[in-house]
Amino acid sequence: MASVGRQHGLGGMRAADRHGRKAARRWRHDGSEARWARSDLRLRRILSMAFAPLFTAGGTLFVLLALRADDQGTPSRALCMVLAAVCFLMAGVALLDLYVIKRRSREQQRWHHDT
Repeated sequence: MASVGRQHGLGGMRAADRHGRKAARRWRHDGSEARWARSDLRLRRILSMAFAPLFTAGGTLFVLLALRADDQGTPSRALCMVLAAVCFLMAGVALLDLYVIKRRSREQQRWHHDT
């Protein structure tokens, strides 16, 4: 039984196990990274406040273009609607980010941390 254990040392490991060990070494924390790393909330707030209305206006413009598009026109009605949906989705992401920023700012104020 002891000889079986010696045969299956690191050299006898399955390839998936060896790969898993390499990945674990690669992502090991050595203390040089920031402990509580967060992105710059002020910059995120500025970008979200700038792009939320921009994407909303773009989505509205694409909806209006889709309503005016005829069957032979370029761009097509379907393309305009897809672009409008993407713009409204991105505006929603920017608004969601503003909510997250507000929540994190309150949390930092609660614990007396700088933003």
